[in-house]
Amino acid sequence: MKIDFRHAAMILALGACFTSCSDNDEPEGSSDVTVTVDFEAAGRILAGPTSYGANLYYGYDGKQYTEAEFPVTGNVNLHIGLNVSSWTGEIDFYGGGMALSQWNIRSNTDASQADGWWYTYENQCSVYNLDSTDGSNNGAGARGSNTFVIANGYNDDNNDSASRMYFTSKAEFALGTVQLCNSSYVYGVMANGNPYGVTPDKNMEEAGGWFCVEFYGFDAEGNATNDGIPVEFYLCDYRAGSATYTPAITTWTACDLSALGKVNAVEVNFRGSDTGTWGLNTPAYVCLDNLEVKVPAVK
Repeated sequence: MKIDFRHAAMILALGACFTSCSDNDEPEGSSDVTVTVDFEAAGRILAGPTSYGANLYYGYDGKQYTEAEFPVTGNVNLHIGLNVSSWTGEIDFYGGGMALSQWNIRSNTDASQADGWWYTYENQCSVYNLDSTDGSNNGAGARGSNTFVIANGYNDDNNDSASRMYFTSKAEFALGTVQLCNSSYVYGVMANGNPYGVTPDKNMEEAGGWFCVEFYGFDAEGNATNDGIPVEFYLCDYRAGSATYTPAITTWTACDLSALGKVNAVEVNFRGSDTGTWGLNTPAYVCLDNLEVKVPAVK
């Protein structure tokens, strides 16, 4: 079976876990409390029925996932969903977006599968989290939770599919950290090489390559926050002497989004060294969990 490195699209739904502030959570005198959106999915659609996530696509023979909202404050929700695909003209994963998942398949599950099946688009909804049990599809989220978000899509001169989350009612909040981990699809391509990449005979380390996720903030009027400068997080960086050198991420790792300031929306984009005429060759996915939102304390 040929490994297909197409960029699919996914979306997700988020559950919120409220934590009160303490001296350890907030600076002394702070008027905010931290709400942790933990992405737990009780009663919500998960990517399935396999780790490919067929229910994220238009025309699925069953209930398709398109969007979801989860409470942040009494009157504000966090909204996520799938984009409209420029290929199909429909809301589905081909157009990018976010989806909820519990898949954590990190190796072939069936002897009949072609070598490397686990790092193809057919396993695009799995997280590569070494702190979880391979194939158990349980406890793969941050801090041993079950559910996480898979975000897919990116923007450049040839593509317009970056995933986005936003707060309803035009609300704006400062953010804390979000937990990140590579997907199995992306990690497998990094570790084993990409036959459709710039250096098809080398993996990411051998090529001295890198892959980066970017978080852009926007206010309620759609203006960029932080002077349009994104928060960057390297999912791998094998450049010799790089200040951001890191082997490919294989466990949940915190990324601080506070530099974005108060935001209504956050867009997720990607850049990488393995880029050709038509854009990124590395699959544009990242797994997200435990987003911290700073909300005013109720007096």
